[in-house]
Amino acid sequence: MGFFETYFIDPITHGTGYNIYNTTVYAILLVISAVIVYKVIKKMGITIDRKFLFAVTPYMFLGGLMRALQDAKIFETVFLITPLIYVSIFLLTFVALVVSRLLNNKIAYYKTWFGIGAVLSIAALSFVKLADPAALLLMLGITAVWAVAIFAAKWIAEWKGVGKIRNLLTTENSFLLLAHEFDATTTFVATTFYPYFEQHVLPSFFISLFGTWFMFVLKFVVVVVVLHVLDKELSKPEDLEKRTFLKFLVLVLGMAPGLRNFFRLIMGV
Repeated sequence: MGFFETYFIDPITHGTGYNIYNTTVYAILLVISAVIVYKVIKKMGITIDRKFLFAVTPYMFLGGLMRALQDAKIFETVFLITPLIYVSIFLLTFVALVVSRLLNNKIAYYKTWFGIGAVLSIAALSFVKLADPAALLLMLGITAVWAVAIFAAKWIAEWKGVGKIRNLLTTENSFLLLAHEFDATTTFVATTFYPYFEQHVLPSFFISLFGTWFMFVLKFVVVVVVLHVLDKELSKPEDLEKRTFLKFLVLVLGMAPGLRNFFRLIMGV
């Protein structure tokens, strides 16, 4: 019990960050949960396509925002602290999905599903107070530079016919890469200009060696490798939905913490 409290309970209740033990367990639980969720979605007869991704986007936004509002003590509950917030947001998202499916005969499920998420996100957004415009402009500015760089590389690769880069920087992959560089941006700003520290084990190790700027490199390399593997190993037409679902998970792992950092900083938490 002492081991469990030190490495699993205390990091949640005291916000001391991650360690090798809870990181390993959470990674395993993520893989198991992803497999189960994928099978349940397919069992419900839902096609994992762009409509699905469009409809689920507000819930991803809501997760990052609610985590920041918990940090700001606007909502104080352990169920909004990582990793429990993933469970809370998933249950909310799944219940909304079930309701949307029940109403599918009257209106397409993805429209209802998106609508519920959008209303909840707008309601939560109303609690955000802009306290640090400088942080907002800095994060948006750096992210904009990354957006220009990524999509310029995509355009040049298409123009010059550079096959490998063109195949890697598809539109969806470009947005995924940008999402993670947005996360890297918020981490860089928070740890460089504000008294924050990196909570995750691997990024913290590299930051201690090279500095906060290395988050951009780390994110770029890891995400590019992951996307390349997914596109290569799941390239068949029958693998499209599985690949789309896994890329959605990659998006969540970048945007959720990125949005949390973003809203924390602009609220001056």
